[in-house]
Amino acid sequence: MKRMLAVALVATLFAVSCSDPVPPAAPTPVSPTVSEPFTGTLAAFGSNVHPFTVNQVGGLVVIISSVDPSAAVGVGVGTPSVSTGTCTVLSAMTVVAGPGVQLSGTATVAGSFCVQVFDVGNLVESVAYTITVIHS
Repeated sequence: MKRMLAVALVATLFAVSCSDPVPPAAPTPVSPTVSEPFTGTLAAFGSNVHPFTVNQVGGLVVIISSVDPSAAVGVGVGTPSVSTGTCTVLSAMTVVAGPGVQLSGTATVAGSFCVQVFDVGNLVESVAYTITVIHS
């Protein structure tokens, strides 16, 4: 009887030690609080990249507050390519400047990101712009 109990105990310990570990809980995204304004001049058929760093998982908001003279431009968020100085855009859209949020989402990892402003094919002259990225 003692032998059966010992075998059962060893089998139980072996089963417990071989089970998969419990994965850590996913981080809870925080509200965006860090505001970074960028300004620039966008040439016809051109694009400009502005890098920024996200310190923790959380919300991400992009607002183009002005384009002068007024025009629709493209805006995208992505990750910077150090070797080429470009931005690998993960999400983009065509926007017209205004006070509201044009692009929003969640940064699922902390690290280096970039916002790219680009001509969508309708600029006939250079435009000055102001863009604000709000992140955590």
